[in-house]
Amino acid sequence: MAAAHVTNAPRVSAPPASLAAAARHPAEKRRRQPSHLSNAASLQQEQQPQRWGSGWQAGQRLDTVHACQRAVACRGLGNGQSGRSGVPEEDQSIRVKCMLAEGSGKLDLSECELAQVPPAVLGLAGLEELSLAGNQLREVPEALGELSALSRLQLAGNQLASLPAGLCGLGALQGLWLHGNQLEGLPEELGRLAALTQLSLSGNRLRALPGSLGGLAELQELSCAGNRLGALPDSVGQLGALPDSVGQLGALKKLSLHGNQLREIPSSVGGLTSLEELSLQGNPRLAALPQELGTLPALRDLSAADCTLSTLPASLAAAPALESLSLYGNQLESVPTELLQAPQLKSLWLEGNPLSPATVAALLAALPASGLTALGLDEAQLAQLPPGERQALAAAAGGKLRVAGSVPGGPGPGYFKLERAPASAAEAGNGSSRPTTEVLVVSFGSAPGTPNWGGLLKKVRAAAGSPQEANFDVLYVVDPARNWYGGGDEGYELWEARLRAACAPYRSVVFIGDSMGATGALLFAHLATEVHAWTPQIDLATSSIRPGHAPDWHAILRHRVLKGVAGCRGHVVVHTGSWRHDLDQARCLPTQPGIKVQIYSVESHRLALALDRRGLLVQIVRSAVLHAMGLSNKDNVRLANLF
Repeated sequence: MAAAHVTNAPRVSAPPASLAAAARHPAEKRRRQPSHLSNAASLQQEQQPQRWGSGWQAGQRLDTVHACQRAVACRGLGNGQSGRSGVPEEDQSIRVKCMLAEGSGKLDLSECELAQVPPAVLGLAGLEELSLAGNQLREVPEALGELSALSRLQLAGNQLASLPAGLCGLGALQGLWLHGNQLEGLPEELGRLAALTQLSLSGNRLRALPGSLGGLAELQELSCAGNRLGALPDSVGQLGALPDSVGQLGALKKLSLHGNQLREIPSSVGGLTSLEELSLQGNPRLAALPQELGTLPALRDLSAADCTLSTLPASLAAAPALESLSLYGNQLESVPTELLQAPQLKSLWLEGNPLSPATVAALLAALPASGLTALGLDEAQLAQLPPGERQALAAAAGGKLRVAGSVPGGPGPGYFKLERAPASAAEAGNGSSRPTTEVLVVSFGSAPGTPNWGGLLKKVRAAAGSPQEANFDVLYVVDPARNWYGGGDEGYELWEARLRAACAPYRSVVFIGDSMGATGALLFAHLATEVHAWTPQIDLATSSIRPGHAPDWHAILRHRVLKGVAGCRGHVVVHTGSWRHDLDQARCLPTQPGIKVQIYSVESHRLALALDRRGLLVQIVRSAVLHAMGLSNKDNVRLANLF
């Protein structure tokens, strides 16, 4: 098969000076040229009246097209124009919102281009929910901590470098969202937030967590992904400890620590008796796990992929509730077969480890009698075995064995897993590494740092009307560091080189991704023949979902995304809901042939999930795959008309 013609990647040593300056002053670049906008099929159950700043009038119902056009035409609160009374429009809007909040207890001032918290907010003694997300706040006043009724506080997507200790006096606070800021530290008084159940700290610059963290006895979810943590305080284990009085059981269920610099996990994690999900992937300095992890009674999902683990704690073989264990991309040479006998374990992923031939053979021999439904190995691991032994063991394992193909380009950043088309998957046991299809679908993982879209792509294969329609390879690409695929630093070149090598053998390449994964799909769009990106971040300077990097980093990523999109060899479709944050991101794209923005009446960043629930997502992706094959989707006339 002839290699695909791939255009040269855009070389970007630095963004234009004007772009870097704009990144340092986000308000200066709010006025952008709108993209081609198209209103998609109405999702009646999802549709809600949209509120676009001061342009919304009570009782008014706008159809989706008009609402979206208003969102694209103006920024609402940030335009600085004067109203009929001579008072700036944003001031009028904020005053009206504050007046309404006196009765409702809820105030949404997100995406208002605020440089400081309006004084009127501090006088709302009965306020229960406050969102200041997506503004330009560099600090919040101590007086905010006097709003004693606050139960939910959104401060994500600002420019906060620190927090006042006064915030830690909010005794009723249950949810605190601080992701996407510039935080380098947290107040030691954080542990006083006794009612807190959810704390989001992802995408900051934290190097340590305060020792008082153990005082958050009610905390259920803690996300610290994409920071610079080098160690955890021993008190983190107190989050699941049993207190003296009844009803104060430790409640932490989900702990996200992926994409940091952790060197070790303290043995005190054994106190996290309620923990169900633990994400440790993408910690390149993490070489060992504590034995206490295997004793956690509720732990169902453990991911320690893309670290540097060379050994495993023996206790994992007896982990009472563990169902999924991801260990791909480590330095494991041996894995005890007893691990396959863990009471509830269903899936074990070991691709990308230097497993010895004896270990591979032993795992395959133990697989048929185990309770596993999926053991992930790769072609290189299997190729170490003699052909006859390999084929016999693979045949005995049946559908429990999941073999990842070898990806050209050698080692590099992130996780690359090639899932071959059914026609060629049968040849994996024979050591063949050549694709038997001309079509590749590349799925970019989102911020959680694990492969996704696998279930959706299985639906696409299942919907195939013939073997030809299912004949496409899938490459799962994941950035476990939550670093937006290195789009603003030198890591971009390494990612681009690996992707270029992986895509080269194919005639048609379809990129798909959601959120951070959608940004990845656009960032490397010059390597694709078709791109579908759901709710991407393009301008990180104005996004509340972003890594904790400096403005110049954000500017470089934006520049590279636009260059990548411009270099695409086919069509680029950005799918967005009616949430203004996502609409504004889509507006960053230029108006030119081959680029289309598809708008749906879903006011949520989780657009892909909403479309999947309605059965539309599989139709969109299937149509893209069939188009790449030169076929048509005869069962999808209505959706085909959307593009």
